[in-house]
Amino acid sequence: MLSKGRPAPQVLPDPPVAMFSAVGHQDTVWSDVKGSVAHSRMIKWVGGVAASHAINKVSGAAEVRTRSLELHFSWNSGVADAEAESGKRVWAYNNRPRYGLILPPGTNVEFKIREKSNYRFLAMEFEPSYLLKAAELQHLNSVEFLETWEHDHPLTWHLAEAIFEECESGARQGLLYSETAATLLALHVVRTLSNRARKTDLLSRGGLAPAVQRRACDYMVDRLGNDISLSELAGISGLSVGHFAIAFKQSMGISPHGWLRRQRIDTAKALLRSRDLSLSSIAVSVGFAGQSAFGVAFRKETGMTPTAWRKLHYW
Repeated sequence: MLSKGRPAPQVLPDPPVAMFSAVGHQDTVWSDVKGSVAHSRMIKWVGGVAASHAINKVSGAAEVRTRSLELHFSWNSGVADAEAESGKRVWAYNNRPRYGLILPPGTNVEFKIREKSNYRFLAMEFEPSYLLKAAELQHLNSVEFLETWEHDHPLTWHLAEAIFEECESGARQGLLYSETAATLLALHVVRTLSNRARKTDLLSRGGLAPAVQRRACDYMVDRLGNDISLSELAGISGLSVGHFAIAFKQSMGISPHGWLRRQRIDTAKALLRSRDLSLSSIAVSVGFAGQSAFGVAFRKETGMTPTAWRKLHYW
């Protein structure tokens, strides 16, 4: 889980790591990848980590052995001339605009990169226990995942884009948003790329019980200034993170993060009527990382900037 408050993104300075792993050299058997990485940033939640990388140019080779489930997403705007060998099969990148792969624990891959330049890369790692709990399969010892190359499901890429942007911005939209996106992505992978697809359909259960719904909403309202996690809300509701995220939206017609943002903006509107409060102090008091994040969220909810809204409703 991300720490309380709004942590700055963690910088991953080693270029070879940016090619293959979210958290470090633990998966790399050997590597002679060289190149230039513009920047690398990382966010964490309970049971997982995601790292975004902006790559200028790299080349070389590396052998990787995964320890956990890894998801790799690449958006290419430059040259992509590379291949990977896994299980005696060879996969070529060949200047594709985007490329996704799912690597189960224990996968051995040899990457050969003649040149890759000007691309964005997202690497995600999930602990097995997190996946089991999210999909309510904790009674099992493990779940078997399918090694998948050229993965191109629209929902997967939509969630990957959202998580990439959160890494890049230092989790600007908050822990609840980041963790919900990661949970939905994990559930989608379990449903579509594992041997437990039939046992993970949480959509048929309906919404939250009224008492549970009130408890979750009251919890968020009482903590508008905090960086609330999906794990917290699921815990007080007695549900898995996957079940809670889906059931909340079915009950309220909006995601937990969207509902919380709406409450924060409604509170901010009241505070904006006071000339004595600065935008930065209002932003922090209602749980935003800073004035910039507050402005983005306010405009999304109202169609106006906080300054424009204040002028319209105060003077």
